[in-house]
Amino acid sequence: MAYTDVKYKFKKLGKNAKIGDNVYFRYPGSVEIGDNVIIDEFCYFTTSMIIEDYVHISASCSVIGGKDTTFIMREFSGMGAGSRVFCRGDDFIQTGLTNACIPMEFRKLSKPTIVEFKEHAILGTGCVCHPGVTIGEGATVGSNSLVIKSLEDWWVYFGSPVKKYIKRDKSGMKQVVKEFREYLKNNQER
Repeated sequence: MAYTDVKYKFKKLGKNAKIGDNVYFRYPGSVEIGDNVIIDEFCYFTTSMIIEDYVHISASCSVIGGKDTTFIMREFSGMGAGSRVFCRGDDFIQTGLTNACIPMEFRKLSKPTIVEFKEHAILGTGCVCHPGVTIGEGATVGSNSLVIKSLEDWWVYFGSPVKKYIKRDKSGMKQVVKEFREYLKNNQER
C-alpha cells in the first residue's frame, strides 16, 4: 500500500502505519493514527479521528459527520469492508431541507457526536453504525448489521437492528494479548 505525507499532514502518524491509495481525509489535521495501523483502499473520512495501535479499517469504509464530530477506534479494533459509520447526519424529524447542497441556514442537523469502538471491538463487513454509538470492549457485530444503540462489552451481535446473541471469552482474549505483547518484547530485543 502506498502512502505519502506530502498529501496529508496528520495531527499524529504512528510507526508502520499503512494507508492505501485513494483514501480521503477531509480534516487530516484533526486525525491521530497510532502504530501498526492499516487503512485499506477507497476509504472516506470527514470527522476528527483517533485511531490507536493495531487497528485495521478494511476497503471501502466511510466515517462521516464533520470536523466537530469524533470517531475513535481503540487498540485491536477493526472495521469490515464496506461499513459505514455516521457521527452526525440530517435531522429528519425537525423541519428543514436535507442534503449537503443546501445552505446550512435551511438545514437541520443532528447534534455532533462521538462514535467509539472500544478495545477488541469489531464491526463486520457491510455494517451501518448510527451517531453516538459505543461498541463495547470485545463486542463484535456480524456482517450487514445495523447498530442504532451502544453495545455491551464482550457480546456477539447481529441483525437489523442488532440483537445480542453469544458471550465472548474475555479472559481468553486477555491471555492472547499478554502472549502477543511478550512476543513483541522478545522480538524487539533481538
